[in-house]
Amino acid sequence: MGGEMFTAAILCLTLIPIGIAMGFLLLKIQGGEESEL
Repeated sequence: MGGEMFTAAILCLTLIPIGIAMGFLLLKIQGGEESEL
């Protein structure tokens, strides 16, 4: 059970920042295409 919790913690700590980074990049790309600030 401890191993499953450890794996879940690693997935959360890795997937969440990756998801935030991906969303930020998509917004930056879309904003750059529409208007350069």
